[in-house]
Amino acid sequence: MDHTKPNLKISEAKELEAWARFDHAEVTTPSGEKLGEVEGFVVDTQLGGPSYVVVDAGGWFTSKYFLLPMKNAQLDQTTPAVTADLTREEVREFPGFDKDEFLSITDDELGRLTSRYAS
Repeated sequence: MDHTKPNLKISEAKELEAWARFDHAEVTTPSGEKLGEVEGFVVDTQLGGPSYVVVDAGGWFTSKYFLLPMKNAQLDQTTPAVTADLTREEVREFPGFDKDEFLSITDDELGRLTSRYAS
């Protein structure tokens, strides 16, 4: 099955020259609670930039990845760090996703993974 959004590609942060400084950067709430670390970005090849931050919210032996839309992320180039406009409780409720299965995510599944951000 072809990806329903062929213009979206998942890449590790270290693979993207303009975004490499964010590789494993801390992702926090506005109050400073840690939500995880930047694992990579979902890049829109038509727009030429990232649409989502791939955040690893797991612990030592497990990983739970979630997608943070760029519109909901403040990137601090100097630290580098990312501040998300959500709480730790909201992140706990997010469905995780498997990075290796990203190419087979349907429009509906992508919507489910990011629906909590709808304005």
